Amino acid sequence: MTNVNSIHESAQSLAALNTRISKSQKTGAFETAFTKALDRTKTPEMELTSTNALREIASKGLDIMTSSDIVSGKTDKLLEMLDSYSSKLDDRNVSLKNIAPVLEKIKDQAGNLLKETERLTDADANLKKIATQTIITAQTEYLKFQRGDYLS
Repeated sequence: MTNVNSIHESAQSLAALNTRISKSQKTGAFETAFTKALDRTKTPEMELTSTNALREIASKGLDIMTSSDIVSGKTDKLLEMLDSYSSKLDDRNVSLKNIAPVLEKIKDQAGNLLKETERLTDADANLKKIATQTIITAQTEYLKFQRGDYLS
């Protein structure tokens, strides 16, 4: 009987060993799968590369206006306002009372243009001359209107 018992005992110990091995293999399998999953989520190390000095970045949406651009635009606007004013003066259906607010806007625009014209450099002498003549014309028309030259 000793032989039977030793076989039975060794079978039991073998079954216990198999259970332990299968549990450890399962744990090892989980650990392996977990490690692989973690490896996929980690960001790869960046390679070190040398770069040249940074260059200027051009902006597509930024449009910088110079003083001469501003004066040119305001001069054009004032000339258009004077042209509209002249048309209204020639129209007999438009009363002088309706023209007065237009002339006030012309006067204000001429004042704004004068301030901008003072910022121009000698390089913009021709533009400065045109803007100044336009301002003088606008101010003269304002004075004539206020004086009553167009009442008759």
